[in-house]
Amino acid sequence: MRVSQATSLPLLLLGSFLLGTAVQSLETKAQGFLETVLRHEFNKALETGAAGPVLKEVSQKLDLANMLEETSSWETKSQNFDPLLCAFCSSAMAEIIQLFETGTDPLIIVDGLVNLCVDLGIANYPFCEGVISEVEPHLAWILENRNLTGKDVCGMVLVGFGCNTNNPERVWEVQIPDGPKPPVVDPVLPPEGSPTMKILHLADTHFDPEYLPGSNAECKEKYFCCRAESGPLDRPEAAAGKWGDYRNCDAPKWLLQATYDHIKMTHTDIDFIIWTGDLIPHNVWNTSRETNLEIIYESVQLVADNFPGIPVFPAIGNHEAHPVNTFPQPYIDNEFDISWLYDEIAILWGTWLPKDVAESVAYSAYYSTLIKPGLRILSINSNYCYGFNWWLLYDDVDPGTELDWMAKQLKAAEEAGEKVYLISHIPPGHRDCAKTWSHQYNRIVSRFESTIAGLFYGHTHKDHFMMFYDPVEATRAYHVGYIGPSQTPYHKVNPGYRIYTVDGDYEGSSYQVLDHETWILDLDEVNQSDDPRFFKLYSAKESYGLENLFPSTWSDLVTQMAVDNSTLFDEFFMHYIKDAKPYMEEGCGERCKSQLLCRLVVSDNSDHSHCEGL
Repeated sequence: MRVSQATSLPLLLLGSFLLGTAVQSLETKAQGFLETVLRHEFNKALETGAAGPVLKEVSQKLDLANMLEETSSWETKSQNFDPLLCAFCSSAMAEIIQLFETGTDPLIIVDGLVNLCVDLGIANYPFCEGVISEVEPHLAWILENRNLTGKDVCGMVLVGFGCNTNNPERVWEVQIPDGPKPPVVDPVLPPEGSPTMKILHLADTHFDPEYLPGSNAECKEKYFCCRAESGPLDRPEAAAGKWGDYRNCDAPKWLLQATYDHIKMTHTDIDFIIWTGDLIPHNVWNTSRETNLEIIYESVQLVADNFPGIPVFPAIGNHEAHPVNTFPQPYIDNEFDISWLYDEIAILWGTWLPKDVAESVAYSAYYSTLIKPGLRILSINSNYCYGFNWWLLYDDVDPGTELDWMAKQLKAAEEAGEKVYLISHIPPGHRDCAKTWSHQYNRIVSRFESTIAGLFYGHTHKDHFMMFYDPVEATRAYHVGYIGPSQTPYHKVNPGYRIYTVDGDYEGSSYQVLDHETWILDLDEVNQSDDPRFFKLYSAKESYGLENLFPSTWSDLVTQMAVDNSTLFDEFFMHYIKDAKPYMEEGCGERCKSQLLCRLVVSDNSDHSHCEGL
């Protein structure tokens, strides 16, 4: 069939962007033209419910379906931003904004987006319809009450893909309490024979109460499978394993119970537990408030029943909300009010936390409490930094005044002579963390580095760490954040947990992390043997030959791993993906290695300077 001139002209003009080096070095004028072409094509697609040749070629160029499926895997995301993706997003959002502003029926917009989602092969109809329909009321309200541009929206939402906002209102600053920073004292190991404590780190549980062994692990929803609703098997190998599956499937209850049984039997000296969030499975297109609360309740009950008498300090994850990632500011008191979630977790977390923290949990899901005299824990709601939280488009200026609260709590701890552990779900240097929030968090951590004794995170489902470097003396590593491995095998990883050995409870303790070890379950093996045997994958000091876990020591390790053919890096990568067969078979080439090492040296998402040379 002959292509009409109206179609071929923009297609031919776009070719220079798609096929030539101009894609990598778009000038402002050229990018503006590209966005105009894309916006025109997007408008037509919404009207017809089908993508034209331009959008299909752009979608294939960007590999949108796989890009979205792999957003949790840092090493698969491009380090250098693709201006085509940002132009595509800005054009689409500009058109959506105009349709809302001109009074187009939201149902018409939703139908067009759902059909386009399916036509571009991003997902099947149930997934596309569910996700878009759930998010639309939130986005419609935000667009009605805040003037936004396509570039601003995409610069916030796709910060992890290199898009940038040009809105100066997105840059703000937290007032750090007055008072000089105490002189920095280099860390030292505690005297030999000093008491120690053991901390269990649970991360990314993602309990799926509907997991069904033998169901389809390669379903058409593709982002989440292994349920009765996942459809018939196309081949025997598509059947979900009994104990979990490397494909897009979450943790059955018996896997979690086996994990806790092993922990109870193997680690009888646990002093307390940190639990860094994400309890809800990845069925993001058909969650509800009711089912989310039921799963949170059952997950809390499971931990409480298995570890009676052991204090647990939780943090909230991005999957706890419905729709996923939507955490409105605490002053939003309309139908989007988040109190349905915060009020309930204030009660559930009361299983372990003192009554005096319930108010701050109900307000914005953060709290401060003493673990024991001299040691405090701050649990931070890091969903207020997450780019995929649509409510940051409405107001991203220190939501819940959380960072202001965090700075004041650290100041009070400093004056009281307390040490502090910071816990949250999303690491501040994660690529999807809003740049200004990340930067302000780092300013606070830098100011109170002598008070902070440890930083602990989850979210990535991998096993790794994150360096904090002095903003003035750039080569000085002053803290390290520990990112704990997931309990869920979602996706392509083995289930695991981590145990920290820390300086113990005595007068003058530093409470620093002295060592840590990760334990895993090999899914391939257990699905064959039907015998869930966890084993120690590694301990940090032994595997990497470290004398201590000081920040400078971790920084030196990154330098050693950066050399060509580093066996230390090979060892680290195996630990990072928890020795899971799918990733081990894929391996980690030079580009993967460079990107992964970069992730280790970024705690401030507005500053990637430490990635240079890696």
